[in-house]
Amino acid sequence: MSDAFIKTTTHNYVSRKAVIDGAKQVEIKGRSIIHDEVHVRGDLGIVRIGRYCVLGRGSLVEPPAHPLKKSKSVPLVIGSHTHVGSDCEIRAAAVGSMVWIGDNVKLGKRCIIKDNCVIEAGIEIGEDTIVPPFTRVSTIASTDFEELPPSLSLQLQEVSITSYDEFKQTYEQ
Repeated sequence: MSDAFIKTTTHNYVSRKAVIDGAKQVEIKGRSIIHDEVHVRGDLGIVRIGRYCVLGRGSLVEPPAHPLKKSKSVPLVIGSHTHVGSDCEIRAAAVGSMVWIGDNVKLGKRCIIKDNCVIEAGIEIGEDTIVPPFTRVSTIASTDFEELPPSLSLQLQEVSITSYDEFKQTYEQ
């Protein structure tokens, strides 16, 4: 068994090279994977992460500042079965369930990504933007939106559970 990850009582795998500031304000529901060099900023406000989530290598998860009261922050909620790619900056108010976020994505302060969305690699979404459910966001200008089929939710659930099981088998050998 490798010592690169810490396995929690709720079956989360957290890299020893990940940084979680303000751990008392960070809630991870279970069966999630937090990779190397991930920085979760619980010291700034509440961060909630659902089940079967993956936070990719080098990503930043930071609750955004409140628009009127700069000393406070808006809680950041990431739904279940959500994949965050490598080197992402997540400063959103909410990321829904069954969301796939590619590598090098920047989510602006207080934006909301609804359920069943795909944000392709390299996209930058501005502050206070709301992405509707079943939407694919592509191109660098992030103005190209495509509607996704209802079957996406089951596909993303299956992918997240399968990838967790594969990671678990690899880790425990």
